[in-house]
Amino acid sequence: MISFEFEIVRMDPLSQTLDLLRPQGFTWKEAEAAGDWAIRFPKTTGVSFSLIAAGACRLELPGQPARRLSQGDFILLAAPPAWVLANGAPSDCIDFERTPDHGDRLKGFLGQRGAGPITRTVGGHFHFDPVNIDLLTGLLPPVVQIASGEPGAARLRSVLDLIDEESAADRAGRALVLGRLLEVMLVEAIRHGAAGAAQARPGLAAGLRDPQIAPALRALHADIGRPWTVGELAAVAGASRSVFAARFARVVGAPPIDYLLRWRMALAKDGLRAGRRLADVAFACGYSSASAFSTAFSRTVGCPPARYAADQIGPA
Repeated sequence: MISFEFEIVRMDPLSQTLDLLRPQGFTWKEAEAAGDWAIRFPKTTGVSFSLIAAGACRLELPGQPARRLSQGDFILLAAPPAWVLANGAPSDCIDFERTPDHGDRLKGFLGQRGAGPITRTVGGHFHFDPVNIDLLTGLLPPVVQIASGEPGAARLRSVLDLIDEESAADRAGRALVLGRLLEVMLVEAIRHGAAGAAQARPGLAAGLRDPQIAPALRALHADIGRPWTVGELAAVAGASRSVFAARFARVVGAPPIDYLLRWRMALAKDGLRAGRRLADVAFACGYSSASAFSTAFSRTVGCPPARYAADQIGPA
């Protein structure tokens, strides 16, 4: 008799999180513009990104001062409201949206041809598996901006060139390759964001940059089934229990045991949605019995795991 076991894959915390988010629904966008112009991109719960391949423009986000973008600059927006790229003082703002005729590659020209230097932007947007979309807030600040001369800009340009090439081709494995390239782009943006604005933004990315919190996070993620205590995690971090607990909550945004519970529930939701047996999911997530797991899941997620699995698997 063949048996299958549900096993948590041993990866670093960032890789594990991206593995649960699963980028999907990718659309590649290109635009050229000259003169006075403005283009509005729609609100999304996923990620939008753009590289200024030539020329210059400004980024306009509600409630924020405009940002000047020059050739080679890269921006990534996490769950943004409707946002605008513009130049000059345009009277009309054109919506750049998907149309059935263009599939997943959109291209257009804005402004007046011959009215000065051309600005060219390339980029796109994509969504994530909605099951664990809340994990995104702990990884990225609302805006990541990488100037052309900053570390990482050249690597991002190379990744975008590969995304452009792959999205234009109709080759076997296209979806898989695009998914992996998007993950690489996200990792580069997360690394940069964690070194800048994200330092003041609690979450996993900030925790992984903290020399005291990072070892505890890696240990916790590597052995999610262990009955961790704050004292054990503090010992890994080389700090007293009280100092570690306060620092963890400040940097990561939740007390250590609350973070552990949330991560276990994220893995549990993914396992249940994939059709794994409830008992296997419970054991893999560190629970000694299915009933103890069901109690924790119901309290955290808001419904029993059996009903959650039925609701997720049924429509699929």
